[in-house]
Amino acid sequence: MAQALGISQKLLLKLRKVKNSPFKAGEHYRFQGVTTAAAVRWFPEPTDLAFSEFTRVDPSAIETMDGNEE
Repeated sequence: MAQALGISQKLLLKLRKVKNSPFKAGEHYRFQGVTTAAAVRWFPEPTDLAFSEFTRVDPSAIETMDGNEE
């Protein structure tokens, strides 16, 4: 799935776990087994659509520490 989206496998799996992930279990992917170590099976069409419609974050909008302690 990562190759089809043009991203790394690591990024795909990271996006699956982020708070505002574009991917939902049962809709974009499922697990192939009953344990937490089971491989993930992706559904190509809904996953591609969700990734394409995903709103990226502008880096300047991310709050960072300015180094000044108050």
